[in-house]
Amino acid sequence: MQRILTTLLLSALAILAAGCASTKTYTENVSTLMVSSDTKTFAVLGPQYHYLFDMPPPMAQALTSDFRSRLTAVVLRDFHVGADGLTWGYVRLQLTAAATPRDREQALAMHFGTTKEGLVYFTHHLKGKRYVARPGTPGAAQAGGATSTALDQTYRVTVQDSQASADAMRLLSPVAFVAGTGFVLANPAVVLFALPVAGLEP
Repeated sequence: MQRILTTLLLSALAILAAGCASTKTYTENVSTLMVSSDTKTFAVLGPQYHYLFDMPPPMAQALTSDFRSRLTAVVLRDFHVGADGLTWGYVRLQLTAAATPRDREQALAMHFGTTKEGLVYFTHHLKGKRYVARPGTPGAAQAGGATSTALDQTYRVTVQDSQASADAMRLLSPVAFVAGTGFVLANPAVVLFALPVAGLEP
């Protein structure tokens, strides 16, 4: 009996070790955030991967509001990629010190919260998918879409990747670049717009 228990324990440890070994960490350079014209999708287009997330109404309203250039996005913890490219992570939008009383009023009307210290914020668990960029798809800057819409600098976001590389290669991005239109999402063809946001905080 003891031998069986020992065998089971060693097997469980081997499985756990294999799981840890298969998880790799990489950093994604983020310089442009994009929102779909139907306000349902939040997109980050990197040189190697495209990340598409479902967007809640408060976030959609904030990213298309008058105060969007006075918002900062805070990555609360590493992003994770799992089976089938499922990607998730916690992000907090918050007003910067440059926000006006009118900005605060509008944000609170969009169901933002506020701390005792007066910070106006909205926290959301982003969920979506990671895709491999299609060959030849330009980045936002290469496509001329970064003029006055890029973040104030390029930021590095840490990603914990436990997805098998073979699965990743099968998930080609639905994002394409159409001259005269810009970035579109296939089926249906929804245009992606880059919007100014103040920046990110690691």
